[in-house]
Amino acid sequence: MSTSDPNPAPPPPEIIDGTATLTAITGLTFVISETSGDIVPGPQGLIVRDTRHLSRLVLTVDGLTPPSLGAGVIAADALVFRSYTDRLGHLDPPLELERRRTVLPDGLYEEFIVYWWAPEPASVDIGLSIDCDFADIFEVRRLGAARFEHRAMRREDSPWKVTFDDGEGGRRTVIRFSAAASRQAEGTHVWRPTLSHGTPWRLQLRVAAASRAQSRPIRLGARSADPPVRVETVPSVLGDACRRSVTDLNRLSLADPLDPARRIITAGIPWFVALFGRDSLIASYQARAFTPSRMGHTLLALAARQGQIHDPANEEQPGKILHEVRLNDNPWLGTGTTGGVRPYYGSIDATPLFLVLLGTAWRWGLDRATLDALLPSARRAAEWLRTWGDPDGDGFLEYAPTGERTLANQGWKDSANAIQHPDGSLAHGAIAVVEAQGYAYRGRRELAAILTWLGHDNEAADLNAEADELRRAICERFWSPGTATTPGFFALALDGDKQQVASIASNMGHLLWCGVPTNEQAEQVAEHLAGPALSSGWGLRTLSDDMAGYNPISYHAGSVWPHDTAIAIDGLRRYGLEHAALSLTQDLIDACEIFELMLPELFGGHRRDRRSIPVPYAAACRPQAWAAGVPLCLIPVLLGLEPLIPDGTISLNPILPDAMDLISVRGLPFPSGPLSVAISREDSRIIALPPGVRIEFTARPS
Repeated sequence: MSTSDPNPAPPPPEIIDGTATLTAITGLTFVISETSGDIVPGPQGLIVRDTRHLSRLVLTVDGLTPPSLGAGVIAADALVFRSYTDRLGHLDPPLELERRRTVLPDGLYEEFIVYWWAPEPASVDIGLSIDCDFADIFEVRRLGAARFEHRAMRREDSPWKVTFDDGEGGRRTVIRFSAAASRQAEGTHVWRPTLSHGTPWRLQLRVAAASRAQSRPIRLGARSADPPVRVETVPSVLGDACRRSVTDLNRLSLADPLDPARRIITAGIPWFVALFGRDSLIASYQARAFTPSRMGHTLLALAARQGQIHDPANEEQPGKILHEVRLNDNPWLGTGTTGGVRPYYGSIDATPLFLVLLGTAWRWGLDRATLDALLPSARRAAEWLRTWGDPDGDGFLEYAPTGERTLANQGWKDSANAIQHPDGSLAHGAIAVVEAQGYAYRGRRELAAILTWLGHDNEAADLNAEADELRRAICERFWSPGTATTPGFFALALDGDKQQVASIASNMGHLLWCGVPTNEQAEQVAEHLAGPALSSGWGLRTLSDDMAGYNPISYHAGSVWPHDTAIAIDGLRRYGLEHAALSLTQDLIDACEIFELMLPELFGGHRRDRRSIPVPYAAACRPQAWAAGVPLCLIPVLLGLEPLIPDGTISLNPILPDAMDLISVRGLPFPSGPLSVAISREDSRIIALPPGVRIEFTARPS
């Protein structure tokens, strides 16, 4: 007799991403192509240091595109593609094609192998259509098709190579072939080999790119120095996702050009292979339990680039933490922001997040030498909060763009329409987004705790007093009281007239993470976060679907960003609001399973039902740093893991989602040794304890 469930749950749906592309990458060079291997018009191409050096690479056989048999990812920088052609008179396809692609630091190597399986020999035309446009990466990202004005350039064709030159001595692309083409015309080179059974025909192609920003190669894939952590969960989805996340964060890491001993996290593949202040800080926080050394490396890399002067052209200010450093030769973020020489500083929240991460790193056991090295930067960051970050002296951080190329919005929702009133109209003037105020509150608390531990009591008392006043002001100025039928909420922002931008948005979840709301306010915020207007069933919408400007496939006005939901979950746990925290946790785990363990940067905010999927967003990075960090940060949140290594304590307050029976984590790295724990529905077990550390099973304080 069968004991199986007579009504088994259906398997999770499989998402076929509408972009249907593959990416291979090494350092600052990557290729986006069709799953066939072809590069066609649109957001594809060979990108080297943020400039497209191949905009077309299309293979044909006898003038036709061969159908694809499949593609494989061999490594981060290597792909293989298979295709075939059919011919009349043959029972089976007689011709098979293999393309072996390897991305190089300065371009691309590709080998084409043609197999002929018919017994009689034959001659075929193998064509390669090639083009180049030297488009900037952000032009490429915006393209649904090639709609921009084609740049004037020189093109030289010969049977052995093709050369593109921008005519200004700045950019050059050279494509060389291992065999001379039989003919060439209208951008296509054609070879006509005679094929015989069992003898493959081969053609190698080498693309070399040069630009003004040429410098020594930078390779992605710098591994963490921390020992590996093993995670097992029942069901296995979250544990499997953690393993994938560690791999993806390693893929996104590179050696800091200012100090190769440091590893920095870039924001995302393919569009944001660059150091971002906000993204790198949050991703390092998310990975704190798995790779705590990343926190120190990120902080040191950002401190080395901390603002020194007042320069409106790139929004630099003394003490400010950068928004972005790109290594291309296009100064699209202010004058001189090229080649990594001059960062762009247009971020209102990277500076307080620097202090938040410093406090977190200290509590997780940051070594004293690194702490001492970072303390001057932390003091400068705190001074920026008081001065440059608050130009009108009202206590709130606010921003206003200073130039034509600067970002209109400078919180994490930085698209032009992100900060909008409930009627959909855009906020104007100097804007104070609510989550940045929370970061400023928590950042002061974190730095004050460090200074108290170091014996700087007066300095710490001043910071705590500032934090108390800021918390009071946030709860007074941003809070919108509820009604008999609607819970209260924190407004999205204050506009230039100091009036509330009273949209209901996910940003208020970040205030819970920072410990700003009162308990009563937190309970009302949780009602919104768990309610159907903000919670899509796959994660939190960035904007409530009750708002006039809601759009489920917008970038920041209705989509779901997994890291945003994870921060809210962390905050809900801090207030003991477990039901909402566990519900949103399960939503993210379900989304993670459907996205094959690699959450994208964002996806659609459509409402979940029995026949729905989380809808992919066409231009989303995948992997992306703070999306990859989501599974890793869920582990310490579910464990209730709160170390205070300077005092020799680690607190645990574990909970499990209803659908999960076990979390086993072995080898969490701490300075004196690893921590290993297993949490099940029956008990909580300490398998290994770091020497000199005591464990406290305790509820988190409200």
